[in-house]
Amino acid sequence: MGDQAPPTLKQLARQRLLREEDLTISILEDLPVGLLPEMFEEAFNDRRTNILRAMVSAWPFPGLSAGALIKDSDLETLKALLAGLDVLITDKVHPRRSNLRVLDLMDVDHDFWSNRVGTHEGDCSPQAEGQEQPVEISPNSAVKKRIKVVTDLELMRARYNQCDSYLLQWAQQRKDSIHLCCRKLKIWNSPVFSAVQVFKMINLDCILELQLSQWSLEFIVELCPYLEQMRNLHTLVLAVIWKPFKSAASAVQEWISMLLSQISRFPCLQNLSVYNIYFLIGSLEKWLRCLKTPLQTLSITDCWLSQSDLDYLSQCLNIQELKHLNLSGVELSDSCPKLLGLLLERITSTLQTLELEECKMKDCHFNAILPSLSQCSQLTKVNFKNNDISLLVLKNLLHHTVKLRKLTHELYPTPLLCYQEFKLLCAELLDILRAEREPKKVSFSPVGSAFTHDSIPWRAEFFALLPQ
Repeated sequence: MGDQAPPTLKQLARQRLLREEDLTISILEDLPVGLLPEMFEEAFNDRRTNILRAMVSAWPFPGLSAGALIKDSDLETLKALLAGLDVLITDKVHPRRSNLRVLDLMDVDHDFWSNRVGTHEGDCSPQAEGQEQPVEISPNSAVKKRIKVVTDLELMRARYNQCDSYLLQWAQQRKDSIHLCCRKLKIWNSPVFSAVQVFKMINLDCILELQLSQWSLEFIVELCPYLEQMRNLHTLVLAVIWKPFKSAASAVQEWISMLLSQISRFPCLQNLSVYNIYFLIGSLEKWLRCLKTPLQTLSITDCWLSQSDLDYLSQCLNIQELKHLNLSGVELSDSCPKLLGLLLERITSTLQTLELEECKMKDCHFNAILPSLSQCSQLTKVNFKNNDISLLVLKNLLHHTVKLRKLTHELYPTPLLCYQEFKLLCAELLDILRAEREPKKVSFSPVGSAFTHDSIPWRAEFFALLPQ
């Protein structure tokens, strides 16, 4: 306590203003502009909803990023923010210096102070806005300005959380004055009519990231008329797509073709992630060949790939600018090792993260990628856990990754050893890396379930050797 710096005059002034609620609201428009961002954050943390409502309606900057401040579905605080917008869109007399155009509710940890002037407005593209710009008005104008509310939405089992449900209802009632802009939309295990309902409430051009999880194939294709309107989509995640129940093979093939045709219509798609997709095997070329732009992220996890799939992947033109590659859970034991080496060779200049966890890789697969791996100078993360590897090849792998100075996160498999041998091996392996650079975060994990119980103390013992 004795070392704690005394509060500054500015902090004392903010604290008094928050205590004197009526006074603060009455003089809000006369307060110094530089006092407002930190005062807003403190009012948020103290749940001073009356002050928050008044501050939103009198906000002097174009943008206000508040999503990262809303914790644990704080519905009352959200209501206060939206009530502040109601003042701007319904009252005839507007606060004198109000300039708010965008309320950002996305859960992104922006630097609040650096964004006080509204530099982060979450602008949609001209297509997303339909060429429509907010109407400039004078305080006494009868024309109401259109305010943009930017958010993320998640629909799980046909339900929203409290905040999302309230926001959607509020925005729908004010659709002539509020432009609801959803950036990230996740729909989990929900009926088609629930997905269609949310699609009809938001501008589909605003969606940048879409995740569809736990769906049956025939129901996904029912969404195609809405998917084709997502012209600015850059990230698509398809996870756990079930096989249709008692459907003719010809119908299933038609549905797959419809889905692939839809993916080809996304002009901005850069990140594609598929997890546990039963019909991917043997058709990877159809998925990737149709893309309009080169991918930056390709994640294929817990899927089966054929030899022809891997052969095409090693030659695909749409992966030449790849930054993130994740093939975890894709069995590579029977594949030609050189294909993995050829794939890595094509993306050495751009690749930043490489994840090949639990791929049943053998020594031959590791040896095939070593020449290319050491050339991936932009790599920040590698994950080779839960693969079979000999001690000799593991040491050779480390001698190659030791040259990658941007690595901050490294996960390696080790051969099965007893506890004491593992302790000694960890120190030896770490010395290989420390010979040329100081590792940031490294994990060595033995392969196999026999040592699962002991793996926690092993890792704790090993991480104690790393710099804190």
